[in-house]
Amino acid sequence: MHIVRQTTLAKPVTLSGVGLHSGADCSVTMRPALADSGIVFRVPDGRRRQGAVLIPAAAESIADTRLCTSLGAVGGPVIATAEHVLAAAVIASIDNLVIDVEGGELPILDGSAAPYLDAIERAGARTLRPAKSVIRIIEPVEICDGDRMIRAEPLDGRIIEVAIAFDAGAIGEQSLAIDLNDPASRTRLAHARTFCRLSDVDAMRAAGLSRGGSLDNAIVVDGDQILNPTGLRDPQEFVLHKALDLVGDLALAGAPIIGRIIARRPGHDLNTRFVRALLARKTAFERGQMTAPPALARASG
Repeated sequence: MHIVRQTTLAKPVTLSGVGLHSGADCSVTMRPALADSGIVFRVPDGRRRQGAVLIPAAAESIADTRLCTSLGAVGGPVIATAEHVLAAAVIASIDNLVIDVEGGELPILDGSAAPYLDAIERAGARTLRPAKSVIRIIEPVEICDGDRMIRAEPLDGRIIEVAIAFDAGAIGEQSLAIDLNDPASRTRLAHARTFCRLSDVDAMRAAGLSRGGSLDNAIVVDGDQILNPTGLRDPQEFVLHKALDLVGDLALAGAPIIGRIIARRPGHDLNTRFVRALLARKTAFERGQMTAPPALARASG
C-alpha cells in the first residue's frame, strides 16, 4: 500500500459565464495553493477598495441551501452555486485550491461539473509532499427528514448510492451506485447536468432564483417531456446529477470520506445538514491518511 499525496493545480485557470440564479456575468479563477490549506474561495471585499474575504469550503461557511449551496463569511459576502466546482475538485482528486470568484456566484457553464473538470485537467495537477487526509467512517450515522434520508456506513471504499423520486414522468424514480475510485464512474458523474421542472421556473424566478437558467445550462422537463432538443447525456442523468451535488456538498466535510454514503431523495439542504451531523458525531469517524495499491495511487495522483 502507498500513501496518497495531496495535490494542487500546476497553474491558474479561469472560466467565465452566467450565474444560474443571479443571471449576472461572473467568473472564477482556480489557483494553486499550499499543502494543508484545503479549498478556499476568495471574494472581493466590497467594504474596501482593496483586499478580499476568504471563505473556506467548510461546514461552518454554509450560508444558504435554496436550490444551490451558498457559502459565506460571517457578516461578509456570500457566493452561490459552489457545489459543481467542489465536485470537480473531488473527481479530479485536488485537495488544495484558492478559487477567486467575481460576480457573487460561480458560473453555471453547461450545468454540470464537466467544464470545471476540463479546466482542472488543462491546468494540470501538482503533487505535494504531505499525505492526503481522509475521514474514515467507523460507525453508522444517519439523518432523516420524512421520506428523505442520508446515511454513512463503514466501508473500505468510496461508494455513493442515491435514489430519487419525482412526479414528473420524464424523471420518475431512479437509483444508482457510484464508485468514486472508478474513473469511468467519475466521468459519468461529472457530465450530469442540473435539472428542473417547467412548472417550477416561474416560482423560482419570483423568489429571485434561476434568472440565468436556460436550455443551454439545465435540463428542463414538462411532465413526460424533456424540452432540451439534444435530450439526455445519460439515461440516468437526473440521479447522476443528484449524486454530483451530493459529492460537492460532502466536500464541505474537509476531506474525502471513506465509507458508503446512502442517500434517498437528497438535496442541498439535507446534504449540508448531514455534513454537520457527521462532523458533530466524533465517534462516527476517524481522521487518517489515504492509502492505495500502487497502481491506484499513481492513477489518483
